[in-house]
Amino acid sequence: MAKGKKQGKKELEFRDKLVLNQWLFTQFGIDPLHKYKVDGNPVKPLHKLAEGMRNRQMEGLRAEGLHRYYYQLVESELFKDDFAPLKTAQILRYEENIVRHTKRLNAKRENKDHITWKYFQWLCLLFTEVYLDYYFRDAEGLLESLNAYVAVFNKHYSEYADIPSFTMDDLNMVCFQNATGSGKTLLMHVHLMQYQHYAAAAQRKAELSRVILLTPNDSLSTQHVNELHQSGVDAQLLRGQITLFAQPKGLQRVDVIEITKLGDKDGPNTLAVRNLGGRNLLLVDEGHRGLSGKEEGVWLTRRRELCAEGFCMEYSATFDQAVGGAGNSELSSYYARSVLFDYSYRYFYEDGFGKDYQILNMPKTLDVVEKEYMTACLLKFFQQLCLYGLHDKEYAAFQIEKPLWVFVGHTVNPSGKPTADDKAALTDVGKIIGFLADFLNDRKGYVGRIDRLLRAGGKETGLIDAAGVDIFDRAFLHLGEMLKAGATAESLMDDILEHVFQNRAGGILKLHRIKGNADEVAMLVGSAEKPFGLTYVGRAEDLIEHCIHLVPGIERKEEDEFGEALFPSVKSSASSVNLLVGAKKFVEG
Repeated sequence: MAKGKKQGKKELEFRDKLVLNQWLFTQFGIDPLHKYKVDGNPVKPLHKLAEGMRNRQMEGLRAEGLHRYYYQLVESELFKDDFAPLKTAQILRYEENIVRHTKRLNAKRENKDHITWKYFQWLCLLFTEVYLDYYFRDAEGLLESLNAYVAVFNKHYSEYADIPSFTMDDLNMVCFQNATGSGKTLLMHVHLMQYQHYAAAAQRKAELSRVILLTPNDSLSTQHVNELHQSGVDAQLLRGQITLFAQPKGLQRVDVIEITKLGDKDGPNTLAVRNLGGRNLLLVDEGHRGLSGKEEGVWLTRRRELCAEGFCMEYSATFDQAVGGAGNSELSSYYARSVLFDYSYRYFYEDGFGKDYQILNMPKTLDVVEKEYMTACLLKFFQQLCLYGLHDKEYAAFQIEKPLWVFVGHTVNPSGKPTADDKAALTDVGKIIGFLADFLNDRKGYVGRIDRLLRAGGKETGLIDAAGVDIFDRAFLHLGEMLKAGATAESLMDDILEHVFQNRAGGILKLHRIKGNADEVAMLVGSAEKPFGLTYVGRAEDLIEHCIHLVPGIERKEEDEFGEALFPSVKSSASSVNLLVGAKKFVEG
């Protein structure tokens, strides 16, 4: 990691010093240090490059078999005067590669599941094409060009600490800071194909021993293997001596393992990093893990050992936050020189892909109106399920999945003596489980609350803000139409039990530890065999004990263990699990 900091000078914000990403823009004739406008409005370099691409009508291929984005780019003003370092002939070659890789990605998918790139995904693949082409064809020229830009950048921001120059050792790592939900996994699959292509063209495929994909946990490892197979990529879980010493397949197979299973020496549940060598193509899911906190240094060292003589691609939505949390200027500069493409949440949200949200502030304490508030939230979720059931075929065109109700609590420590934060997290999650148990145990009381919420206003329910405005005003229009059509609070209660809790007859809430997983607790109602919900916490057994002793009306389900963890199935629209009460790391995953 190169050093070179002006003493006493303040640091630029991480998002403003992504010099590798900025250098890529210069290859298209865009100066990232210049303030651009489109239609009179200031725009970031990404949106300048993507001018004309952000319309949904631009998605897909033209009759000639190339992306509409390609034509929009090469016919734009950026290439009218031949000023850009990249030439249209190069971009055509890159586009043909992207199309070929995309066809491979879709080969095993049914037509309805075919991948069609959004503009930012296509640009991410295009940036990767440019970088890998330069890296394999003329690494020294790439280094010289990058450092020329760093010199310009440091001069422009002379009042801030310098960004260190690149070294040849820096060139074998690139990072992708793409928002959660923006398709990082599929991009990773194509990035592998792109690397395979350029390594083969440079006759360097034999240089690397393995492709290793590092994940945060077992569940994501299994999920990645399944998704790689769907994309036509050979993949396996890397477990113990059998797979470790099986004949490596170079770049033709992906070996998937959790970062927590790597160690300094072999053990019952760990593999020594030295056994995997350093000549690997390393793919790192959730690359921000280990950049701050107690793992910092250990995880980074192991990752770098695995690709010391190879190449590394890291993926995360939150490099910015992780690097900032580390408080390490050297680490910040290192990652600033590694982020190849930045489509972090600010871009994601600006493009309309972020989640709409409400912040509901009430003058009364939550204790006073807690049951009414939680019932209102349950009704909103139930209403979404109703609408999805009525219009699922119409929603399919927009790839909208079955609604999922998510509660987010504190992150819980997975091992060791419970801390104060752990206890607070258990209390938070326990409160939500307590509401569910109360809802199931007090039918009469909650039928009355449902009726008041749908027929009365905020003044009657107490759900008003400081200005006296009903915070759930017009929130239940579809349920209101159901009442007009003859439904009652009683019949809605039955429907909620059936469609949310998977048991129309109702019954007591049961918590069940999932066999083979210390983090997951399934939730069932009465005699139902089908779980309606899942908790994902650091210590499942502690959660069950906490709830059974502190929350009335909850039982432990002892009989009939589930054969496998439910975690991977939560994201599936076919899953019965449509409610999650859990810790933050589930949502991050």
